[in-house]
Amino acid sequence: MPIAGDRPETGVRIHIERDRARSEPPWSYAGAAHVPEASFPLRVTVDAAGEVAVTVGAEQAGGAEAPPDLAEKVRLIVRAAYRQAKADDEPPAWRIVRWRGEK
Repeated sequence: MPIAGDRPETGVRIHIERDRARSEPPWSYAGAAHVPEASFPLRVTVDAAGEVAVTVGAEQAGGAEAPPDLAEKVRLIVRAAYRQAKADDEPPAWRIVRWRGEK
């Protein structure tokens, strides 16, 4: 089924891209996390050891607060993408687009 918009009906959808000017760690990503009610800007940093730090901003239009577990969900998604790339002996992905439903 194609994606009809940025916001999912459930869960969280992230779309982040890595700074192409940096090929060595730490890697910096910027983008957004989308939940059913709002979209939030993201900054994500991944160090050489695979430690992931996430900063979630306020909703772009309404200033809504992010769900309390949003940063942790994003961190786990990015950590999994990093570990998969490392297992394949590849550098981290330039772009990460993932959706995770509610659990």
